[in-house]
Amino acid sequence: MPIHQTSNPGQRGRTVRQRATALAAALAATVMTAAPVLAQDTADTPRPGEALAAMVGTWEGSGWSINPNRERETFDVFERVESVADGHLVLIRGRGYAPSGTGEDGRLVHDAGGIVRLTDQGGYEMFAATAMNGADGFAMEVTETGYTWEIPLGPHGRVVYEAVFTPDSWTETGQYCDPTGLCFPTLSMTLTRVAD
Repeated sequence: MPIHQTSNPGQRGRTVRQRATALAAALAATVMTAAPVLAQDTADTPRPGEALAAMVGTWEGSGWSINPNRERETFDVFERVESVADGHLVLIRGRGYAPSGTGEDGRLVHDAGGIVRLTDQGGYEMFAATAMNGADGFAMEVTETGYTWEIPLGPHGRVVYEAVFTPDSWTETGQYCDPTGLCFPTLSMTLTRVAD
């Protein structure tokens, strides 16, 4: 998570502690709301750690996205995915740095985390948090080759993400779909597994 810049070192420490406390509270709330689901194993729906086993590991790659100024921006991306609590949760941690080719020495443009869990209805939910947009839960569909999930924007349309996995590659695309159903690409990234 990017650190709020301030000229007062004492204020910077408080800001970091406040954000760390808020993140810890959000994670604790997610685990507590997942507790009833963790207690029940549905035979029909695999745990997230089983359903998304292909994405567990450390990944690196590059891609592009449309920034808030509607400009195409390239980036290098670093992702770590873990299955925890005997597969009841999948944790995703990603960072992106622009422009592509600068690695972690570039400008931080993407700082996000996600938790995938089973819902009470037996489906999957992506609880995603970004430095810019805060955190929220979104329905997620696990497919034979990866997953899809979307962010509803009410009367403004929706953003749809799709990921495809092979044993050593992760490709993800995003698109904005307007209220009429017309969709425009907003993200494309390709990653390679660098560690289990």
